[in-house]
Amino acid sequence: MEGKKTLHDYLYENLKEQIQTGYYKYGEALPSMNRLCEDYHVGIRTVRDVLSELREQGMIRTEERRPSTAAYRKAEEGDRLSDVMAVLRRKTSVLEVYETMEHLMPMLFAFSVRVCGVETAMEHLGRLKKHRRKDVRDRWKSSSNALYNLLDGSHNLLFRDIFTSLEIGTRIPFFLEPEYTPPFPACCGEYDDPMWMAEAVSSGDTRLVQERFTRMYRSLGRDIKRYLDWMESRIGAGDIEQINGYSWNPQQGRDHFYIQITRDLIDRIGLGIYEDGSFLPPEAVLAREYGVSVDTIRRTISMLNRLGFGRTYNVKGTQVTLFNDQATFQSMKNKVHKKDTLLYLSGLQFMALASAPAARLAVPLIGESELGHMREELAGPYAVPLSILMNHIIEAMPLEPYRIILKQVSGILHWGYYYSFYQDGIKAASQLNQMSHEAFRRLEAGDTEAFAGLLSGCCCHALELVRNSMVIWGLPEAGLLVTPRENLRLAGGTGEE
Repeated sequence: MEGKKTLHDYLYENLKEQIQTGYYKYGEALPSMNRLCEDYHVGIRTVRDVLSELREQGMIRTEERRPSTAAYRKAEEGDRLSDVMAVLRRKTSVLEVYETMEHLMPMLFAFSVRVCGVETAMEHLGRLKKHRRKDVRDRWKSSSNALYNLLDGSHNLLFRDIFTSLEIGTRIPFFLEPEYTPPFPACCGEYDDPMWMAEAVSSGDTRLVQERFTRMYRSLGRDIKRYLDWMESRIGAGDIEQINGYSWNPQQGRDHFYIQITRDLIDRIGLGIYEDGSFLPPEAVLAREYGVSVDTIRRTISMLNRLGFGRTYNVKGTQVTLFNDQATFQSMKNKVHKKDTLLYLSGLQFMALASAPAARLAVPLIGESELGHMREELAGPYAVPLSILMNHIIEAMPLEPYRIILKQVSGILHWGYYYSFYQDGIKAASQLNQMSHEAFRRLEAGDTEAFAGLLSGCCCHALELVRNSMVIWGLPEAGLLVTPRENLRLAGGTGEE
């Protein structure tokens, strides 16, 4: 997990750039502190520190019980040039974010429409009608808010989060301002009316929804590239050193060390590294291994006991126990574990949608050497076949924002948790292992589409197994996370087991 300084710097630099370049215009209100915490995954103390620093620099004004407002005015043309350069340094990153949105967001929107239904989806998007005559900036903001609500209708805890992070990564504050209007037809021509999206949703045809959103992001990405190319040629600065302008970590601001260690120990238990009936290493040994205090390890052990993965005895220590119905039922009363489980299921559902298009992008870049490494890893005693395949897809992913998202979601999916549902853990010849090995065989044979479909099918299988068990064991909210097999077929994957 990133340190506090990194989180502070990321939020500070992002807000400062948006104020300086006019995304938040002079006198305009910034998001509330709670909204900043939610969007950037930082704690309230970090937000207060950043706002205090921006206030001291004269960038914002703050009043008690009122939102902070931008207080920065443009003065010199040299300042404006500096702002343009700040955006051009993110040119490659911005274009990759748009391309990532083209591959990812249409699926998530189409899936959300299917889950919440056309009537509910139109309640969100229908509100855009009153904004259709406003300027482009206002229309885009109203569209974003409507799409946030649509994604929330999926019940997935990650969809809105991912969309928010991608939107932050694409912000070009002075886009279409009069002094920076390019000498070619206005951008966003065919889709500047938000109702264009609503029309597709109202049809109830999820294929049309996906096609229209794909077309929108593809067209928008091309227009943004033309715009940035024009800006670059206008200032004549030559080659501009590029920086990464995209960041996302779903665990920031809500991940304590003892929870991280608990997840890791559950992972080891499920994988059989710590076998059922064996004893965990002493607290002092675990504290040294994880680089934390003994008190943190004791909090970890206490949570393991509450979740049914261990039982602590005086003198003897903590004995490992695999899943049992009663312990799992009791664990669902733990708020942290309930949220953790729903986040885990949300990650599986997201991967069921995102892994197939990711495979299509990455497979052409996987050579014989990488295939050889996969064979060796798959033969390991504690190998998790699906995790190995996804890790190589992530490493080969040509789009950095997509790679970051996949890597972060993969970090949520502790596969030992899945294998703990089996009495023999990872040694069990589970259906997931069989499907994963079949996917690798298809990859070796050069059948990218079958490989992509099987990856998605693996995630669907894991989602259904864990979700259905959790509903039985006292977590009815898990049942809201439906399996996206229909959307996989629409996207070209088989989704078959």
